[in-house]
Amino acid sequence: MQMTMKVKGKVDRKDLDKAFRSICLGIYKDVILGTPVDTGRARGNWQIAVGVPPREEIARKERGGATNQMNEAKSKINRPIAGKSVFMANNVGYIMELEEGSSPQSKGFIARALKRAEIRTEVI
Repeated sequence: MQMTMKVKGKVDRKDLDKAFRSICLGIYKDVILGTPVDTGRARGNWQIAVGVPPREEIARKERGGATNQMNEAKSKINRPIAGKSVFMANNVGYIMELEEGSSPQSKGFIARALKRAEIRTEVI
């Protein structure tokens, strides 16, 4: 899934970076917390990267909140990122099945996270 931000008019680069970082972290947190949990494997596999998408599944399991993943994400996108591609990936083989409702916990959690991000960008 992809989301593109277009800016109208003149915008300060620092303000743009701050807004883009905030939107990225908001989406990331929403998809993590929205991911249905059984073993924690799917929730723990969310990864964020700048420039190149993560392609491997990782061994992390997360049954609770998203604190560790959010701290990791903040450190990865703490430099200027506006104008660059930020990738959020989950490489477990069944993540789209979860999105499509294979778990009764949270069908459409990725789509909802992107919709919330679209609403957030309307106020920028």
